[in-house]
Amino acid sequence: MRKIKVILNPVSGGGLSAKVWKKVEPELQKRGIPYEFEATTKDRAARDIAKDAVKQGFHWIIGIGGDGTFSNVINGLFENGKLINKNVIFSPIPAGRGNDFIKTVKVPKNPIKALEQILNGQERIIDLIAVTYTKADKTKGNYLCLNLADFGMGGEVVYKVNRSKLATILGGKGVFLLYSFLGLFTYTNKKITLTLSKFEKITNQCRLVVCANGEYAGGGMWFAPKAKLDDGKMDFLAIQNVTVLETLRKFGKLYQGKLSDDSKVISKQITELTADSEEDVFIDVDGENMGQLPAHFKVLPKVLPIKC
Repeated sequence: MRKIKVILNPVSGGGLSAKVWKKVEPELQKRGIPYEFEATTKDRAARDIAKDAVKQGFHWIIGIGGDGTFSNVINGLFENGKLINKNVIFSPIPAGRGNDFIKTVKVPKNPIKALEQILNGQERIIDLIAVTYTKADKTKGNYLCLNLADFGMGGEVVYKVNRSKLATILGGKGVFLLYSFLGLFTYTNKKITLTLSKFEKITNQCRLVVCANGEYAGGGMWFAPKAKLDDGKMDFLAIQNVTVLETLRKFGKLYQGKLSDDSKVISKQITELTADSEEDVFIDVDGENMGQLPAHFKVLPKVLPIKC
């Protein structure tokens, strides 16, 4: 069996991850599966732990947390867009607020069932989205997106969700719903120029733009029902120039996976996107704030081995 490193974010899900680990660890020990465990700290992120682990010879990285933790872990497995060790695989055990990536890969929320599935699951290689964004100091930053990136209203919602203390009361889905609802009334559409796959250019007032690798985000919002993790494409959605009332009407479609059917929504499968605006437009990558526009998004086909 591959040498296993378990990486835990102790604050994921308002502390749920620690409870999940208390169930998973005895099961690993009962099965006689050797592993090494490390929790993130203020000074040592999941990305740092993962990077050190693969350089130390660990070939199987198991992340326990939410989408942000999983994303941070897989970023530690790469340097300059390539795997540090081509034999490494990644597996997720959910313990976050939204738990959206696991919906696409169909990993159970139950910790023991999740462990069972990743131990006995099939290996496959999936796509990622390379994101180049603008930092506060106007320099460029780079990050790999595992599940979904968006900008516009979503970026501001995520900023508030990640700083909210309401998750322990409302749960992940409840907090996303609350701030998404409030955002409907407080967020103003931004004029954004979008260039799709280098050829098609669109300039319009946009409320939200999505680049999806997985199907879900925001605690169950079904942005991209046709998305596949290994098709070499990302599902692009742009909600254009809508009023508050129109946006409210679209919420039902969003949870039903029918948003792309709306006349004010552009929906395409693309491989690359460039976005710019003269206004401040914030970016969300896998539930974490990641700078602002201008930004570039590009599919990296079949670069991440996973087992689940």
